[in-house]
Amino acid sequence: MTTSNVASKAHSAHSMGTLTVISWTLGPTDDMPATPFLMVYSLGDGLHGPEAVEAELRTTLEDMGVQIGGVVVDAGQDRGVGAHLLVEAERAVLTLPFMNAQCMVPAEWQAAAYETGHVIVKIPVVPWADAQPGVPIAEDRLKAFLMDDHVVRNSGLIAVPVSRIQG
Repeated sequence: MTTSNVASKAHSAHSMGTLTVISWTLGPTDDMPATPFLMVYSLGDGLHGPEAVEAELRTTLEDMGVQIGGVVVDAGQDRGVGAHLLVEAERAVLTLPFMNAQCMVPAEWQAAAYETGHVIVKIPVVPWADAQPGVPIAEDRLKAFLMDDHVVRNSGLIAVPVSRIQG
């Protein structure tokens, strides 16, 4: 796993709280190229607390057609999801119906995004309050959160096609 170990603050909404984006890659393996990921998570600091944040994120994802704990939704095939991603100059610019975010990404992540043509966006509805924007996140902490059974069962996954600036 390769991670850009600093999360970027994406959005601060009263209902969802501070939304943050972090990137990482898995692989490559002998039979698969590296897979680039972005995770959008809330700090749980919404106006009505972490439980309300979880409910709001769950409803928002379901309204987008993203199943919580379900299969990966292909935003390239299902345009109704409303997910878009521009990757250029070691930056990922992610647009979702409820947020816009820009995240610095390592060159290896960008290369993997170009090679695969898409990025898997993981959106846990479970807040991660101790992963603050701008503060380095150790790889073992990221892995522990990503692999936590409760987080896995309560996340939406979207494969978002990679766009590039033409020219």
